[in-house]
Amino acid sequence: MKQRFWNSLVFSVLFCHTVFALPTSGFHLPDSVAEMTLKYRTVKNLILLPVVINDSIHVNLILDTGCRNLILFGKKFQKLLNFNTDRQIQFSGLGSGNPLQGSLSLNNKVVIKAVRGENIPIVVVPRKPVFKEYADVHGVVGYEIFSMFEIELNPRKQLIVFRPGAKASAPADYAQITLQLVNARPVMNSQILIDAKIGNQPCDLMIDTGSCLGLLLKTTNIKKYIRSNCKGVVGRGLNGNISGYSMIAEKLTLKGFETTDIPIAITTSPWHNHASVGMEVLKDYVIIINYCKSYVCLKKIS
Repeated sequence: MKQRFWNSLVFSVLFCHTVFALPTSGFHLPDSVAEMTLKYRTVKNLILLPVVINDSIHVNLILDTGCRNLILFGKKFQKLLNFNTDRQIQFSGLGSGNPLQGSLSLNNKVVIKAVRGENIPIVVVPRKPVFKEYADVHGVVGYEIFSMFEIELNPRKQLIVFRPGAKASAPADYAQITLQLVNARPVMNSQILIDAKIGNQPCDLMIDTGSCLGLLLKTTNIKKYIRSNCKGVVGRGLNGNISGYSMIAEKLTLKGFETTDIPIAITTSPWHNHASVGMEVLKDYVIIINYCKSYVCLKKIS
């Protein structure tokens, strides 16, 4: 079961250090701009945004709902940013390796075309555990963007739209699903049917723009799901390879939305039974994500 390095890029980042931002910090659009549309590039269906830091550092960042803060990977950024403390920040993602460590830089200016970010904290990790094969991918950005904007993604046209989240409204011709924020990650109630023998499994489902997978199920009881001994590497996260089993799930059901025959990777978790839906599924839909008003909207691309 050979799976490529980028089959999964799941950035469930949990910082052991709390970042206190200034009152004027965060992302915004100028008052004269109602919304902004940007054409983006992709890497394995992942959304790559062109970003300028402090007016001079040009980087490409993956838009990842699983990431709390902006993270840069590579030693060169240690020389380009100012660091406010010698204390190292330790955080973990998926995978079998050790947690990562990085340095914290505060009060940075971050620009994505018309989107402006002031006093943005940035974590710099010297090594590139995931991006080493992609020289033009420099890091990830997530919650700080989604917390301020309604984000509309059209993967077929490779377009992203930024709107002020508090002023936006869900379109009537989309399937609208209630969203909860759990540890800064967007979670929905779902039912996953792998096969009739197991039956429908209720599960908290994270919408994960930082994953190349269709579905990823993390379970404390993997024996319940496996049908063969074909265990292998199903992907790679920040901490290294993710081992598990690949199969096809019969159905994914959300309130007002259903899709069938979804590729699913199942891996062991010692702590919880959660799932995520990634860009292998989401690439076939226009997706609207609004943290401010707690909804996700989906519409099948014709």
